[in-house]
Amino acid sequence: MSKKSMKITRFWKFYFWPVLWLFVFIPAFIWPVSLNGIWIIVSRIVGIMLLFYALFLTSTGGRSLARFGHLEAHETFWPDKFTEFGIFKCMRHPMHLGLAVFPLAIALTSGLVLAICGAGWGIAGALWFVIQVEEKDTLERYGQTYSDYMQRVPPFSLKPACIKAGLKIWRSR
Repeated sequence: MSKKSMKITRFWKFYFWPVLWLFVFIPAFIWPVSLNGIWIIVSRIVGIMLLFYALFLTSTGGRSLARFGHLEAHETFWPDKFTEFGIFKCMRHPMHLGLAVFPLAIALTSGLVLAICGAGWGIAGALWFVIQVEEKDTLERYGQTYSDYMQRVPPFSLKPACIKAGLKIWRSR
């Protein structure tokens, strides 16, 4: 991959998430219809729980890559070493799953009906992005090692065992 196409890909990867989140919430700002009664309470409780889960996934994935995904000091954000430690034993893309769930958590917490509906499209777009863009880039970077990993580990998982695996990074030094 040439340096120019690598920069474009990294630029696209970085800005994909805020653009996706923006498109999820624009309709809700144009026509702000809120849930009411018990539904707003339930929505906010579920939204806060999902927000903590999304933050846990992204921070645990990032922390794992920061600790085990770099051969040397952090000169770049992007990992230069393949890792299967902690939550990466359970799923291939914990950070991306957290980023995908984040708009749903915010939408549920806000109680805005169109944001909640749009968040489903946001999650679908995010999961498509990971499978179509991130997977191909990672497979190109790590080759057969990543291909074997793909055969053993699903891209995303909601199993409670993943939380337990992710907690290992917080307990280790």
